[in-house]
Amino acid sequence: MKRLGTLIAVLSILGATILLAQRATASSAAGDAINTTCPIAGEAIDGETSIEYDGHTIGFCCGGCDSKFLAWPQEQRDSFVRTALAEQEAVAEEVAQKPAPRVDAYTVTTCPVSGKALGSMGDPIVVQVEGREVRLCCQGCVGRVEADPAGTVAKVDAAFAAQQRAYYPLTTCVISGESLEEEGVDIGVDVVVGNRLIRVCCDTCAAKVRRDPSPYHRTLDAAVIEAQGSHYPLSDCIVREGSALGSMGDPAEIVVGNRLVRFCCGGCRPAFDAEPAKFVARLDAAWTAAHAEHAEGHGEDDEHSGHRH
Repeated sequence: MKRLGTLIAVLSILGATILLAQRATASSAAGDAINTTCPIAGEAIDGETSIEYDGHTIGFCCGGCDSKFLAWPQEQRDSFVRTALAEQEAVAEEVAQKPAPRVDAYTVTTCPVSGKALGSMGDPIVVQVEGREVRLCCQGCVGRVEADPAGTVAKVDAAFAAQQRAYYPLTTCVISGESLEEEGVDIGVDVVVGNRLIRVCCDTCAAKVRRDPSPYHRTLDAAVIEAQGSHYPLSDCIVREGSALGSMGDPAEIVVGNRLVRFCCGGCRPAFDAEPAKFVARLDAAWTAAHAEHAEGHGEDDEHSGHRH
């Protein structure tokens, strides 16, 4: 009887071991781990050490932790899996609900490689460079972009900054509130995110803008509307010339590239989105004319030109 009892115990252990082996097998590339933190050490998983447990990949920080995990009681292992899956689902839901980063219209009109006007050699070539849309004059410029992607993005950012700086509505850092001038000298740091210029006082504030520009977009939108709204240079729709603003109810308006843009109605927005550079050029020309007229009449610049000099 004693031997029989011992045999039954051995068989029970063997059965449990086989069941565990069926539920957990070594896996070096079984798919993405459901966890980002090692269940044993509490440190970030290394991306290499993992097992496949009950149909899910469990990641670990190093070799050795996987065997310790398998030594846990089944309920503890299963509880960890349930918790990890719940956390994974919560993160996915948060990402899904988070709005896409704002990207203003692409209004730069020259190729960052050749310097030629976009459209001068046929339809522009649109490429993605370090997550950014970049437009080139021709296919021949693509190779040079691939050879120096960071330099290309820097040139595009510089072009956006130069195009928008005259319209920038603030003289203080959008984060700290500190002045962007010191003894009459501009000390501001230019940051271009989503094709929009945001000016700050230092590199620390620049890093904050790049990390999450959303609140600063909202601050700038309000500042642009306040600075440009009362002396907007066009009396008609930016798209439908001759259609007076207000003739179809309150004008629709947006902020693009630190410029206030007004339409006679919301129905004109798609036409603007199809050719933003064309319509922004019309708006810029109107601001330049208004500025020149004001300067001629008053002999000096002031904020009512729509530009900051």
